[in-house]
Amino acid sequence: MAPVSAEVRRDDVVGRVERRDFDAVYASELTPLTRVAYLVVHDRAVAEELAQEAFVRLFERFDEVRNPAGFLRTVVVRLGINWAKRHRMEADRLRLVGPLHSASASSGEQIDGMWACLARLSPERAAVLVLRFYEDRSFDEIGVIVGASAATVRSRARRALADLRKELER
Repeated sequence: MAPVSAEVRRDDVVGRVERRDFDAVYASELTPLTRVAYLVVHDRAVAEELAQEAFVRLFERFDEVRNPAGFLRTVVVRLGINWAKRHRMEADRLRLVGPLHSASASSGEQIDGMWACLARLSPERAAVLVLRFYEDRSFDEIGVIVGASAATVRSRARRALADLRKELER
């Protein structure tokens, strides 16, 4: 049997330390990240999938990422916005075709009026409000996450709040 070199053992220890660091990030960020995803897409199963996808992307480049929590939020918000856009396009197409079967709302699910109104906003505006008021992020931080300038984020927030007020008045 060939002896195991010191180099292999050192790499093994480094790998375990990095794995422990990733596990700590996963443990601390999974629940808040899933909440943010849910508030963007309004679907629990999709939110869980988006959070998991964000962690997969983080794992692939964990040693390169300087701020894992920020990276995760950026990924999950962008994935959520893309999912919401696709979902709305699909819903619009289905409306054109007509219902395939009669859908009944589950009696056990009641949605709070505020969340229902938030769900009717565009994904970009909903994401800005979620990050600003639920996550308590600054406009600069939100800009980095959604890929827009702070001025654009402020404008989206102002317009989203105006839209939200109109929805609540209905």
